[in-house]
Amino acid sequence: MAIHYMARKMFDEGAAAYVKNMITKSIELFTLALKYDSEFELGYISRGAAYLKLGNIKKAMTDFNRVIKINPDSARAYHLRGLAHERLGDVAKAYQDFDYALEIDPDYTAAYHSRNFLISKKEHTDFSIEELDIINHLMAMRISRFDQDEESNDLAA
Repeated sequence: MAIHYMARKMFDEGAAAYVKNMITKSIELFTLALKYDSEFELGYISRGAAYLKLGNIKKAMTDFNRVIKINPDSARAYHLRGLAHERLGDVAKAYQDFDYALEIDPDYTAAYHSRNFLISKKEHTDFSIEELDIINHLMAMRISRFDQDEESNDLAA
């Protein structure tokens, strides 16, 4: 389904406001975008992230749950919902969401970082080192891919 033009326009303005740390304004613009396209996943994720940044965890969770309903394979929605659970103090649910995000997308390094942070808070040092090794491996793979892409671009020029 194509994203409605006005939804995209309002979203872009909301993203610009978010980057300028105008979080309340970004929420207003993301909300307008969602009025034009009620299935706009990125609109819900972004508004949820803005709510999370303001500490409005309940509204953030509502938006992340909406994305998961629209697209059950959204690793980003599970990761962000995990961050919301963590802010609420529900470490078990946070860990579960980070785990599920990684099940969907094993290369999603932000979820590894978040999960590792939870683990380090609980002082499970051995497992924490294992998690860091996985993160380092994935980052090295991405750097290697980036270098290969750069070489390909240089050869094509």
